[in-house]
Amino acid sequence: MEFQRGQKSQLEKLGVGSRFEVGVRVAGPGGSDVDLSCFGLDGAGKLSDEEYFVFYNQTRSPCGGVEMKSGGGGFDKTFAIDLDRLPSKIDKLVFAATIDGSGTMSGIGRSEIAIEAGGRKMTFPFDGSLFGGEKAVMIAEVYRKGVWRVAAVGQGFNGGLGALLEHFGGEVAADPAPAPAPTPKPAADPPKVNLGKVTLEKRGQSQKLSLKKRGENVIHINLNWDQQKKKRSWFGGGGSDADLDLGCFYELTNGDRGVIQPLGGNFGNRYASPWIELDKDDRSGAATDGENMRFYKPDAIKRVVIFAMIYEGSQNFTQVNGRVTVKDADGNEILVRCDAPDPRLTFCAVCTIHGSGGGISITKEELYFRHHLDCDNHFGFGFRWTAGRK
Repeated sequence: MEFQRGQKSQLEKLGVGSRFEVGVRVAGPGGSDVDLSCFGLDGAGKLSDEEYFVFYNQTRSPCGGVEMKSGGGGFDKTFAIDLDRLPSKIDKLVFAATIDGSGTMSGIGRSEIAIEAGGRKMTFPFDGSLFGGEKAVMIAEVYRKGVWRVAAVGQGFNGGLGALLEHFGGEVAADPAPAPAPTPKPAADPPKVNLGKVTLEKRGQSQKLSLKKRGENVIHINLNWDQQKKKRSWFGGGGSDADLDLGCFYELTNGDRGVIQPLGGNFGNRYASPWIELDKDDRSGAATDGENMRFYKPDAIKRVVIFAMIYEGSQNFTQVNGRVTVKDADGNEILVRCDAPDPRLTFCAVCTIHGSGGGISITKEELYFRHHLDCDNHFGFGFRWTAGRK
């Protein structure tokens, strides 16, 4: 049965019992990443227990009544629901999507949420025409009102995942800091949730990511920057948009070595060695999602140096707020900022990635060089370099 926004029904009338699956697919704008989640709320519509917020960093409720799994059948993610396992304090499950990046919900393509229980019982298709500049959407909810029911919500929400969490009465956990002397606290502190997104602040800091035993293991590298048009000269010279390039030096466990970058058109190969692919060369800065590199076989990595370079249109990284994000298949995310103000050093070795016993280790380098050769000499790959242009 196809629902329209605002439509409701008892689950029983749809032929749905206490156990079913909810599949969600959201076509993000411009390739932006979309995070999916489920909020288990109490009778007041609040997240009174952080363990009933199911998302990329906490994929199962403690009772097992909600579990987020890899998608199948065209869905990005599937939530396995068992209403009988939910404690009496949980009266509503809200399924939500949030955009992680510069896009908004008005830019999403054809998307869908569906309930499956021995066949598709309900589907709610939606797209960007329903929304404006929101960063999140409450897609649908399963709620208890005498009996369990389902509603197609389709309500846009300003702010990202943290703002949506706060809307439901939760709080994003802050980084650890020295605490002042203890003082009495109110009886009902909001539950604090660690969203699992880490910024490596200091050079040499590392973060390990485990590779899953099953399913997709793609590692996603994103380079993005703020586009600022240079002023035109009084003498008629035109300004140009900043053109930053994402690339890497790689060495695989099988001995293969090479360079992936827009310069020279070396975009890699997802289906054969090196199992690394760069999506495009965003020369104008018009793409909201910047440049993206994906490692389709991260267990083949021996070592990788991720770099960002200013090809033209800007004097230094500080002017464009360069930043690189590393994200695994579970949504764990590591951010490294490139903010050197020196106009002579336009090549940044952002981070290194090393294979590490069933996982990978990402270390912040943020070392600045004049060009590829200086960086290669530092890390010792030994490539032969010649001048090139796009």
